[in-house]
Amino acid sequence: MADLPTNERLYIWGRNLCQQQQEPVVWAGSVLAAAARKLGRSPEIDEALILAEREDQWPRGREVFDRIRQRSLSKENPLTEEHARYFALAELVAKLAHNAAGQRPPFDHDSGWRVGPTAFRLAGATDDPEFHEDLTRALGGWPQDI
Repeated sequence: MADLPTNERLYIWGRNLCQQQQEPVVWAGSVLAAAARKLGRSPEIDEALILAEREDQWPRGREVFDRIRQRSLSKENPLTEEHARYFALAELVAKLAHNAAGQRPPFDHDSGWRVGPTAFRLAGATDDPEFHEDLTRALGGWPQDI
């Protein structure tokens, strides 16, 4: 696998990582919660966290995704690069919840596979060891060959 480009290796790692999860929505929510401890909360992030914690809320995944995306694309109050990755992680939580609830039309089948790579890139944008450790615990580890 070492001869593959970094993005492909991250994607494969993310796929394997997600497929190991018994409850991918809850797992993705725990990764988002780890990021929230460092990067702060917002109404959109809070909605994604609640969504991940409560299966009865999963059918609201598209609605929550739309709110997160609207905030992500705001021209009046643009996000920093770090927060753009953070919000991308929240979008993935909403997509996973929507798909897990069986709602139509589904988001991309590989939405959960991107949780690990997104968190990896988010961690790479900072040199905070405590943040790295929180994300490592939530993810279940980092890729070894990247």
